[in-house]
Amino acid sequence: MRRPHVGLLWLLLASVPVQAEDVLDRLDSTLSLHLASSEAPPAAAVAPVAPVAPAPMPMQAEDIWARLDTTLSLRADAWSGSRQLDDTGSVLQSALWARAKLDLDAAGTVIGSGWLREQSETDPDTPRTRVRELYWRYQQGAADLKLGRQMVVWGRADGINPTDNLSPRDFTLLTPEDGDQRYGNEAAQLSLSTGIGTLSGVWFPRAASHTLPLLPLPNVSYTVEAPPHASQWALKWEGSGNGIDGSISYFHGIDPMPDLVFNGIGAAGVDIAVRNHPARSIGADLSLTQGAFVWRAEAAVTQTDSSGADDFTHKKPQLWLVAGGEYGFDNGATLGIQAVVQRVKDFRHPDSIADPIAQALAWRQAATSNQTSASQYGLTWRLAKRWWNDTLLAETSGMAIWPSHSGVWRTNLDYAIDDRWHVQTGTVHYFGPERSFFGQLRQNRLLYVQLRYSW
Repeated sequence: MRRPHVGLLWLLLASVPVQAEDVLDRLDSTLSLHLASSEAPPAAAVAPVAPVAPAPMPMQAEDIWARLDTTLSLRADAWSGSRQLDDTGSVLQSALWARAKLDLDAAGTVIGSGWLREQSETDPDTPRTRVRELYWRYQQGAADLKLGRQMVVWGRADGINPTDNLSPRDFTLLTPEDGDQRYGNEAAQLSLSTGIGTLSGVWFPRAASHTLPLLPLPNVSYTVEAPPHASQWALKWEGSGNGIDGSISYFHGIDPMPDLVFNGIGAAGVDIAVRNHPARSIGADLSLTQGAFVWRAEAAVTQTDSSGADDFTHKKPQLWLVAGGEYGFDNGATLGIQAVVQRVKDFRHPDSIADPIAQALAWRQAATSNQTSASQYGLTWRLAKRWWNDTLLAETSGMAIWPSHSGVWRTNLDYAIDDRWHVQTGTVHYFGPERSFFGQLRQNRLLYVQLRYSW
């Protein structure tokens, strides 16, 4: 049986410019010319012909494997439930994660990553495979070009990033690390290094959407619509020096976080469309290192196509700010705390709607977009410590939001048995009222354990 990661490697090998058929064609042509010249009668003297440079030799299989750098991870998980807001019960999962990099020398680099998985309880719509990245990178002088599926990550705040709106996430994916929920979108990205920083431009031929767990409601069905087949773009300038890193960015496209829109009433009840809408966002971030302290700040102002206070089917325009610091203690512990402020324009309370169906839908939309009040204030924390020669990592992190009194609290233990084997366990605990962003996820409270082998 072919190894699961062979398909990803074939995708990388397909980028090699010279194929086996080309080698055979060249060899056949060379032999034909040699035979013809040896059998032909002597001819009159002709002017000498300038030597022709030999054709470049094709890349040999040995060269390909020497240039191919791979990282593989085989994982076996046990979870107390799914992330689908259902009553599935315990879920067992096995997965193979792979990342590969093929160096093409002067022709650039091809980078790819993805995963395969199997679950004991699988919804028919649950993906079993995913190509997270597959792009070609070419660097020449001050220019850096990337073409293909890539994960574009912006923002310097810890965990909460108002400017991170370019790469979709699958929030139903069972994985201990939040970053593993991210996957790429097809894009062309060009970065130019200048004397005053780096200017980056990204163009996406089509939009992409987050995958959300949808709260089951009586007599309510959801229709998940494909994102609009519209292009989008973003620009960013960033600079660094003397312990300071910062950037200014602008995004013009489709919000990856979808809205919930009334889509009609049928025999099965109310149908709700899960639909992405246009958004424009300007943001900035800053990071400052001072000894054992690292200070971070990030903010974004987002404009949407909301028609005003009476529009409960679109996310409202908002200001989102995160700022705080992290301190590294002498004993190896790290403590990070950040303040979060969100201000929503044209907010109107869903309870002001008289129709009960419209009111319930407005609350679901407000919770999904995390706009349940005109102003929200929050706090994030992360405390981590390593023991036993850095083989054991223990951490707790979370976020609390007011006035909804909601949030999430996580714990995690990661032990390195040796250089290849890791065992990891943790919990995810959501709290708050159902009419809040985190409170609606209470059914996704989880306990997990994962055994991981990497090579």
